[in-house]
Amino acid sequence: MKKQLLFLVAIFLVAVSVKAQNFGELEVQKKKIPAIITDVPYTPSVTEDAIRQKFSQMGYSAKESKGVYTYKAVRIPEIMEETFDLLLKVERKSRKEKDESVVYFVVTRANENYVKATDDAVLIAKIKQYCLGFIPLAEAQALEVEIKGQEDKVKSNEKKLKDYEDESVSLEKRLRKLQEDIEENKKNIEKQKGEVENQKKALDILRAKRKA
Repeated sequence: MKKQLLFLVAIFLVAVSVKAQNFGELEVQKKKIPAIITDVPYTPSVTEDAIRQKFSQMGYSAKESKGVYTYKAVRIPEIMEETFDLLLKVERKSRKEKDESVVYFVVTRANENYVKATDDAVLIAKIKQYCLGFIPLAEAQALEVEIKGQEDKVKSNEKKLKDYEDESVSLEKRLRKLQEDIEENKKNIEKQKGEVENQKKALDILRAKRKA
């Protein structure tokens, strides 16, 4: 039963690999060169960042020209023991599938000896397997982008909450001052009423002194 399950899983992985990958061509400086093309179900920016970060962590930097990144003297044991150059390009899969990417991966030995579809099957299988690793890399990067976006939302909402809290303190101070002013105004009203009455009495006294 366990062997059957493993066999089915292997068939599934092969089917996914076949669907997600194929040999094609990458145009560089009006020259078409053989490339392994891998479909990645994440945006080009996420996918490219994920792959380039991986190579950066491995200690490799690239020269970029029109979206094509060239890495020199790379050694990736999962592909081959000897060093090689590689070209990398990530682009949108299509206008409709703008949230998905295609990754062009070119392996070349000395003197522009590009790995072709007709080359050693084991080597090609290793390269394809390596390129399939871009999918979990992009998945992890997409998650980090989502986490960063959510962190920004939390910070934004925390700032808004702090602004409301500060405004509440300010309003409460204004309210206390307003209440004090109201109480002071009530006292002034009562005091002024007494003053009005006193002045009316003084007026009445003066009027009474008029000669008939």
